[in-house]
Amino acid sequence: MLLSRRNFMQLSAGFCLASTLPATFPAMVLGDETGTEKSSEQKLKLKSLRVSVGAEKPFRAVHISDTHLCYADERDNERKRNLATSRRRYFGDSERYFRLALQHAQKNDALFLHTGDLIDFVSASNLDAVKNLFCDTNSYVSSGNHEFSQYVGESKEDAAYKAQSYARVQDAFPNDLTFCSRIVNGVNLVAIDDVYYNFTHVQLERFQAEVEKGLPIVMMCHCPLYTPELFDEMMTARKSQCAYLVGVPKERLGNYSAHRYEQQCPDIPTLEFIAWLRKQPLLKAIFCGHLHFHWSGKFSETATQYVVSANYQGDAYDITFC
Repeated sequence: MLLSRRNFMQLSAGFCLASTLPATFPAMVLGDETGTEKSSEQKLKLKSLRVSVGAEKPFRAVHISDTHLCYADERDNERKRNLATSRRRYFGDSERYFRLALQHAQKNDALFLHTGDLIDFVSASNLDAVKNLFCDTNSYVSSGNHEFSQYVGESKEDAAYKAQSYARVQDAFPNDLTFCSRIVNGVNLVAIDDVYYNFTHVQLERFQAEVEKGLPIVMMCHCPLYTPELFDEMMTARKSQCAYLVGVPKERLGNYSAHRYEQQCPDIPTLEFIAWLRKQPLLKAIFCGHLHFHWSGKFSETATQYVVSANYQGDAYDITFC
């Protein structure tokens, strides 16, 4: 079953609706390493991209997002165990899809990229799974909002909410979840936290320091950044109740509910960050997830934004950076 972002959020609130979205792109389909025929729900669907960023030499990456692992055991309370059982009805194949994507990356000597919501909520078992899945892998990640979710949509999510679990979650992941830089073949991969639809002055200062290195930049984050085209795709084509984008101009938030307006209305540091980012010629691409469908479009004069569909649906990007 495919879930749109809108339907996924309704599921998070306790409702279950199937998405009617068609497949957006043609895709390669992979089974497991044995070559045994599997049902369509158990195959990895890869969309190939060739992205020109000015690398010293080409390199490959596999990009996934929104895996939503749903595990809990006796170390967690009954409520969380019941939540795991309920959520696995929809995301039960997520670890298999993750492993298929990781296997594909490893077989092709590709960097493995994940842009958030690897887990569906914080639990001992989910965090153990994160450690095990990333162990001894060439992986690089950014965080998602579900990385810090306690019971999925039960509370207002802000910096104070995140702080309840941040240290515990960070310990399970392979790199810094707030801001991180990694240089590969002369390309600066910058992973940044925007999971609550905001950026901070500190993140802007750190990003400015990365620009000073003079290398082409590929940005990784969970929530896509506002563009008019993506906003219209969400609100008009997909008839979403909100766009789930970072930095939507306030004048375009008029149809949001009070809750979504408060959640996604950009503050001044966020608007300043995005306005500055659009002017950076070294920014070549943005890779993100969150919306649960493939999409790509122009972010600035030099950068294209790529949204990858949900890994729990078996979707992934196979990227050649050149």
